[in-house]
Amino acid sequence: MGETFLVRVLVPRAQAEVFEGLLASLPNAVVGRQAPLIDTGVDLRDSEHLSVLAYLNESPAAETVAALVAMGERMCGLNGVDFAIETLPDIDWVAESQSALTAIHAGRFFLRGSHDDRPVPAGAVGLLIDAQNAFGTGHHETTHGCLELLSDMLRTRQARRGKRHARARQRVLDLGAGSGVLALAWARASRQRVLGSDIDPATVSVATTNARRNGVGHLARFVPGAGIGHSAIRTGERRDLVLANILSGHLINLAPSIASVTAGGGQVVLAGLLRRQEQQVERSFLALGFRAERRIRRGPWTVLQLRNGRVRLPRQINRRCQAWLRHIDFH
Repeated sequence: MGETFLVRVLVPRAQAEVFEGLLASLPNAVVGRQAPLIDTGVDLRDSEHLSVLAYLNESPAAETVAALVAMGERMCGLNGVDFAIETLPDIDWVAESQSALTAIHAGRFFLRGSHDDRPVPAGAVGLLIDAQNAFGTGHHETTHGCLELLSDMLRTRQARRGKRHARARQRVLDLGAGSGVLALAWARASRQRVLGSDIDPATVSVATTNARRNGVGHLARFVPGAGIGHSAIRTGERRDLVLANILSGHLINLAPSIASVTAGGGQVVLAGLLRRQEQQVERSFLALGFRAERRIRRGPWTVLQLRNGRVRLPRQINRRCQAWLRHIDFH
C-alpha cells in the first residue's frame, strides 16, 4: 500500500464548511474535521477552532494547497490561516475515514458507502458512493442541496405523469460531475439517460465505475472536458436540465456556455456558491434570460434553481429557417 498524505488546516469553527468544500476539490480527497488539542498531551479541546482534514493518496503540491487556503481566506475575510501537509504511517487512512461516514438521506435519495450494508428504506432511491472516489458523497451541503432539489423536481414530474409533456424524455447534463452522484441520482430515479462531464479524466473513470455499480451504466455516460468543451455536449441537443455543482467563479465564467446548451424553458441547478456569492451568480444568469425559481440554503452554502425564459427553435428547424431566409429577396 502506498503512502497517505494529510492536509490539515486550522480555521475558526464557523468557517470550517467553506474550507471543507475547497479541500474536497483536491484529487481523490476524503475530507473531515477534528477539534484540535490546545496543548499537546492535554485532553482539552479548543471550542473556537476546528482542524479541517483532507486525506490523499498522492502528495499534493504545496502551492495548490496554499492557493485553496488563500481562496478560503478571501471568502471568509480571514488572514494568516495555518496549514500543514503531513505524511502518515502506512495505514489505509482513506478506508479508515470512509468507514466513519454514515449513510444519509437527501430528499428521496439514500446514500451509503460499500462499508455500510444497511438496507435502503422503503420508498427511497439507493445510491452506493464510496468516499475515496471523486468529490460527491452527499455529505457536503452543496451536494445535499442539489439532491433535495432533484427530489422535488422528480416529485413534480411524477405528479404530472398523466400529461403528455411529463412523459417526454428529459435531456440532462451534469457539469463537473465528480463522483457522478447527481447524474446517477437522476438516472436511478427517472430511468432516463444523462450525460456528465468533468475536467479530470481520472474522475470520469470513477464516475463511470459508479454508474455500473449502481446499475445505470447503460443510462449514465461521462466524458472528459472543461465546461461544454466535449463534442458530445457542444454538438448535441439542448438540455432540459443542467446541473453544475462547481465554485462560484466557474459558474459566472461558464454562464454564457451553460445558457447556450440549455433549452428554452429548461432549468439549471447551480451549487458550490456561498450565500454572499449567490446574488452575483444569479445576476450572471438573469442577464442571459433566466429567472430564479427556488433556492436552498444549508449552512453557508446556497443552491439555486433557475429557468431559461428564452425560447429557442430546435437546431434543425433554426438551420432550415436561416437557409430559407437567405433565398428570399427583400428588395
